[in-house]
Amino acid sequence: MRRVFQWFILSVPFLILLVAYLIWETDRNMVKRWLYPVQGGIAAWSTRCDSQAPAWIKDTSAAMARDYGSPANQVAYVSAKGREGGCVNGWSAMPLLSERLTPDTRMRLASLSKIVSFIAMTQGQGSQADWQKWLSQVLTSVVQVDGPYKDTRVADIHIGQLLSHSAGFDRLKAEDTMVIRDKKPWCPYTMEPLREQILQYTPGTAYAYGNIDFCLAAVAYERSTGKSLWQVLDQDLQMGQYGLAYLKDVDSSVRYNFMHQGFYDESFPRYFDWSALRAPMGMTGNAMGLARFIHQHREALALALAMHNDHIPCDAANPEKPCFDGFLERREVQGKTLWMQRGYLFGMSAIFLMDEPGNLLVWLGAGESSPLAAAGKRWTADFAQHIQ
Repeated sequence: MRRVFQWFILSVPFLILLVAYLIWETDRNMVKRWLYPVQGGIAAWSTRCDSQAPAWIKDTSAAMARDYGSPANQVAYVSAKGREGGCVNGWSAMPLLSERLTPDTRMRLASLSKIVSFIAMTQGQGSQADWQKWLSQVLTSVVQVDGPYKDTRVADIHIGQLLSHSAGFDRLKAEDTMVIRDKKPWCPYTMEPLREQILQYTPGTAYAYGNIDFCLAAVAYERSTGKSLWQVLDQDLQMGQYGLAYLKDVDSSVRYNFMHQGFYDESFPRYFDWSALRAPMGMTGNAMGLARFIHQHREALALALAMHNDHIPCDAANPEKPCFDGFLERREVQGKTLWMQRGYLFGMSAIFLMDEPGNLLVWLGAGESSPLAAAGKRWTADFAQHIQ
């Protein structure tokens, strides 16, 4: 009996290790979720801000790490008058053992890339009349794709509808052709498949977010002006001075948190064409650099807001019936009108927020919250509550 007891005592550590190994191999993300409160607490403790950052931004940044599954965060605030402030927390990889996140650490922008792309598209348009004329051009005419079309409504798509997510594409009702695993998207390489596209609604009658919208708009811009967006961004707008780059060239060194991601892990970038995805989601940078770039070119956001269309039904108080002014989603929150661009990419979340006076905020996070929209809702509510 004594020998059996001794054997049992000696076997306990082995059994614990075996069970831990089996659990890890069965569901690694579950183990990560069990351990995350420690990681998130340490990351929240590491939050540091510059002297110009409002106190509430520090609190919300810490909450992102502690409560919303994002172990590394950058947030930048720029007031309408140009006053800057920001906070960071977390580490690039292992807490305490890797480099701490800094305001200059490169992160993925996800769909906040659309802001950069839109700003580039407003360049070289000349007068307000020239801008409006370009928005009213028919896509198929600009890219020179004649019918017949499988869906005749394709011939009715205008550039302005692409830039305000009202062109007939809905990624929730049809396959998002830009992000099919291991499949090269047809846009921007050829426009011939436009003839075969089936739209999910008649252009100009509804709002529905679509990544292909910005890819097509980028092609149309180049066909119209003879200059690519990338030439405009690199040469004319010198986006590199703001720390902005293309994910295909310079990825982030941050280890993103996939504990709520049921399919992809850190290897996911290899499965997509980041050259094709530059316009809708394929850029990198840091929160303060992006915020400065946006503030520097805030007249482009005014052009977006002027694209408001009263004829498309929507409800700014109901996220299920989104309203878009240009590419910016308009929301009524706590009695205030806000505009936003949300960003999601596997293992990360981001948001851009702006109010009527022109105060703006950029947040880049290294994780997904559960539910996915929870982190963005927290930033939106806090921004509405505290920004004067």
